[in-house]
Amino acid sequence: MVYGGYCTAQSDFDLSQRHFNEALYNPAATGNMFTTSVFMHGRAQWAGLEGAPTTEAISFDSYLNRFNSAVGLSVTGDQIGFTNTYAARVSYAYYIPVFAQSLLSLGISASLLNRNQDASGALVDDLTDRELYFADISENKLDFDFGVELKGPVKIGSAIRHLGPKIISPYFKEYSMNIWSYISTKLNVLSMTLEPAASHVYRDRYNRFEAGALFYFKKSKVTASYNDKYWIGGMWRFHGQFAVLSGISLTPQLRLGYSFDYALGELARISEFGTHEIFISWQLNRSTPKDVDCPAYRNNGSKARKKRSFMKEIDSRFKF
Repeated sequence: MVYGGYCTAQSDFDLSQRHFNEALYNPAATGNMFTTSVFMHGRAQWAGLEGAPTTEAISFDSYLNRFNSAVGLSVTGDQIGFTNTYAARVSYAYYIPVFAQSLLSLGISASLLNRNQDASGALVDDLTDRELYFADISENKLDFDFGVELKGPVKIGSAIRHLGPKIISPYFKEYSMNIWSYISTKLNVLSMTLEPAASHVYRDRYNRFEAGALFYFKKSKVTASYNDKYWIGGMWRFHGQFAVLSGISLTPQLRLGYSFDYALGELARISEFGTHEIFISWQLNRSTPKDVDCPAYRNNGSKARKKRSFMKEIDSRFKF
């Protein structure tokens, strides 16, 4: 997209199913499932197009009940043509009870970014292309993110990303600061659970809006059981792309998801095979509501009971 003589493009990896792992983008979402979780993501964008972007990510986070905190670690890789970007990221979030049935979390993360390029095998028509003079390049950068998330009957979050020092590089486009915000909730509709969600990204005067919904179903009628849920839904990106999302909980701890994105209009000419993405998540030791505590309530039995009831409500709305 062009603004005033210069262009902006995808500088961050993009996942259609980031809704399931918001901690990859917002450090305040670290540990927001109140458990120890492992996520693995894989994405092939514009399948069939030579040099098309591919993304891989693996992340780990754990809620530390005693400290009302969470820590996380992620490693990501993003490849576009001859350019590869890798990042190792550590994050921390602190949870604060607010209002009647909500938790406010504040998070920060630090990343080591590496971007490299090997264009030695490039075949181009224009021999004056400046990229040919930088066939083998590797650069590193330290980066930081900050975020907040309010989790209750409605989940609202926002993160300011790429707060690290600017590096004026003659080789690569600089990561630009961006703001990612999102909102979602869950509603009981007959025997299903409906989860509408929306998000917005602001970067370099470019705004992108997304909106969609997921429907969760159960194979059994046991209200307290969530281990046999499966889901399907859709997401619309307002610049002209539609995604279908689906998944299943194979066990109480193991989930598998798949999404297919298809571009509309002019973007449909890029790839007739669309974009494919999968994720696998594993919850190692899911906390039960009675196990989740807060230091402010530990020495008061009445408050502790209220806190457990409060956490049970939060947990029932957002667990899978």
